Amino acid sequence: MDENSDDKPDSLQVALRALEVMFTAKLPSKLLEIEEVLNRFIQNTRDEEALTLLHRLLHTMAGSAGTFGFAEMGLQARAFEARLKPLLPGGVWNDIELSLFSNDVRSYLSASLISATSMSITQQVDRNDSNPADLISTKLIYLVDDDPVANREITQQLEHFAYEVVVISELQKLADALVARVPDVVVIDLGSPEVRFAGAVEIIRMKQSGQLKSPVIFISNSSGFESRLRVVRAGGDGYFTKPIDIVGLSERVDALIARSQPKGYRILIVDDDIDTSKYYGTVLRDAGMSAHVLNAPEEILNAMANFRPELILMDVYMPLCNGVELSKMIRLDNSYLDVPIVFLSSENDLEKQLEAVEAGADDFLTKPIVPKFLISALSSRAERYRSLRALIMRDGLTGLYNHTAIKEELTAEISIAGRNNSPLALAMIDLDNFKRVNDTYGHPVGDQVLRTLSLLLKQRLRRSDVIGRYGGEEFAVIFPGTTANVARKVLDQVRQAFFKIQQFSEQGEFSVSFSAGIAELTQTQDTDELFDSADAALYSAKHSGKNCIVLSGS
Repeated sequence: MDENSDDKPDSLQVALRALEVMFTAKLPSKLLEIEEVLNRFIQNTRDEEALTLLHRLLHTMAGSAGTFGFAEMGLQARAFEARLKPLLPGGVWNDIELSLFSNDVRSYLSASLISATSMSITQQVDRNDSNPADLISTKLIYLVDDDPVANREITQQLEHFAYEVVVISELQKLADALVARVPDVVVIDLGSPEVRFAGAVEIIRMKQSGQLKSPVIFISNSSGFESRLRVVRAGGDGYFTKPIDIVGLSERVDALIARSQPKGYRILIVDDDIDTSKYYGTVLRDAGMSAHVLNAPEEILNAMANFRPELILMDVYMPLCNGVELSKMIRLDNSYLDVPIVFLSSENDLEKQLEAVEAGADDFLTKPIVPKFLISALSSRAERYRSLRALIMRDGLTGLYNHTAIKEELTAEISIAGRNNSPLALAMIDLDNFKRVNDTYGHPVGDQVLRTLSLLLKQRLRRSDVIGRYGGEEFAVIFPGTTANVARKVLDQVRQAFFKIQQFSEQGEFSVSFSAGIAELTQTQDTDELFDSADAALYSAKHSGKNCIVLSGS
């Protein structure tokens, strides 16, 4: 641990502390609102609207007060909420019960107001105007090998995939390099002419001393059992024999980097309590998730279509409709049958929780909840949903969207572009002379070429660009917020890099090119017509000598 780590601001704690201050500032008005609704109910005990609102306000206070550090206040609100439940709906209290309840609530409100006021006066927040630096994945690779020819070949090929490769030709210089810069991955030769397993020995030493924390991939001329055992005992994260399968190495590097990065799950938070929903949104975003907060349940369908959540987190009690009804409404649409729904509420009635689960919810969590537990519970369900969706929507060989999925994605992106009045471009890509590749080098090598292009597209394009395998050797790329001219410039860089990559086979090395056609949304608003326009442009590219990109209408 860094000896100065105690002096570094914890961005999450600062953000949550700021939200606690905001909640405390609003707390007196929240308590006053409860008192006003209580008075309204006492004046007319048949006012079911006032009773329902009083119950909802106490329910909200039970969840939010505990979340923001007022544990006792939250517990008392939950007790009052439980006392109200027998009256929902149509229950009747006698005068004594009503008097006791109103006196107890008023005492609670008075004490809570004093506590909130006192906290507001003494509460301090450490402010730091500087934002934490954005975490940028440099994809830096240290290549440790004393073979200059192999180093040059590996470096040239990896650089086409947008990696930064630093060659370290002497094993003893690795330790100094680690001090200067920390790589994303170390690729190191297992042995040397002097010492057979020198690379493994040095990696073990550096790991034991704490000098090395990055993942390590070993390369070697040997594929024997003893070599592989040495890699395992050195804690290796991958093993490749020379000549190196660059596509396989790149895929392993990406997988190792992704393992340590946030998953970025899309979580939709539906809760009419603005402060609490903002609090949980902050917690989830700090954990690397994309959290969208919705305080108006009636906007749920628009939010589902635009945000496309991988999990919905919602409260049970809300105005207009409750969480159970909202859950059933979501499940009416076949597109959302499998989206996980998790209830987060201060409701501790097991029958109510069971009712929520029977309505289509996948889990029920109780407020207040420890952030770490919330993150863990949501991450596991969102990951399961993402994995199942990948099996349905992803091509098995390349991991890209399949034919059906890419068409669905284009329909959704066209809708978003229309609402935002933003440009959109679609590219259709086809490998040149691919049948000749399969006939000459065999289908396994053909599959390697397909994987190479898919990996290059994922490496070189933006995360917001949508890539799919349309069929066979044909690919499709959706460029949201991008004109056809800009998409052409970006894709042309990919085309040039792909042609420079050397494909390996038993018959020798070779390169492959691709042709592409690009259409823009201004030409049509229909999904199939946009595909047809891009496909027509691709046809022109094929008949213009191949290895080029043509814009639709040009």
